[in-house]
Amino acid sequence: MKNRECSIVRDILPLYVENVISDDTKQFVDEHLSHCAECKNELELSQTDIPVKKICSEKDSGVEVIKKIGLVIKKKRVFTGILSAVISAIIVILSFAYLTAPKYLPYAESFDIISVKDNNGCVTLSFTGEYEIYQREQGVYDISIYNTIWNKLFNIEKKQDITVNPNGETVNTIYYVSNGGQEDKVIYGRNPINNGGVMTLPRLVLNYYITTAVLITLILAVLFLIFRKKEKVKTIIVNILFIPVSYIVSHIMITGLNATSYSATRDFYLILLLVIPIYSLFYILYKKKHSKFRH
Repeated sequence: MKNRECSIVRDILPLYVENVISDDTKQFVDEHLSHCAECKNELELSQTDIPVKKICSEKDSGVEVIKKIGLVIKKKRVFTGILSAVISAIIVILSFAYLTAPKYLPYAESFDIISVKDNNGCVTLSFTGEYEIYQREQGVYDISIYNTIWNKLFNIEKKQDITVNPNGETVNTIYYVSNGGQEDKVIYGRNPINNGGVMTLPRLVLNYYITTAVLITLILAVLFLIFRKKEKVKTIIVNILFIPVSYIVSHIMITGLNATSYSATRDFYLILLLVIPIYSLFYILYKKKHSKFRH
């Protein structure tokens, strides 16, 4: 009997919240809520801004009204679920970016950060940590060693041995690049620059991308103002506008206000990855707000 009564009360709750039921029905619900904790909790969950008065009309039957209210509640729950998933994705990507951000180890002769062995022309480097290596020019290589917060938290030590020229390529010089304003150190071969040194500077490529995104944003903002009274054109412009705006926000979240980076490729891919949930967040919030105004 109680389950049947609970079922009836829960069907009535949306109307009860909006106070569009008779006094007798209200008294019946009040009496039930006074001794039923489950229905009382359901009441608290259902006290949302449901536009019942807009849904209801004189021609609607009670069943149709309840169905429409149920549809509105379902849409709200779907919206909340999608919003939570998008925000969670942003948090996960930012956490990954922070925990795996390279902390480059500066070169110091006082401790053996890296060792080099030449075995019949095959050059092997031994060190502990993560690394980046690339060929600066023919026969000249750069290597950087770094650690991450993730490795420190879990006490992960990666002892690695890598062969620079596994296929017997010519190796004339190997630089250790500290990536922090310190001059690159020759750890193998000879310095090709007489009476001088080399210093690797941070990459500027992200600066070009963020500048382009800002310019596109300004152009689209002007177009939005011009066509603000044409609903279809305005909607298209807004949807496109969210792309450069999302990139700008993503860039700031990943690198801050700094447009230079020693790990530009990694940062760029993380920025693009973060653009997806940020764009989704802007899009669903805009659609939600826009639909409210239309209603």
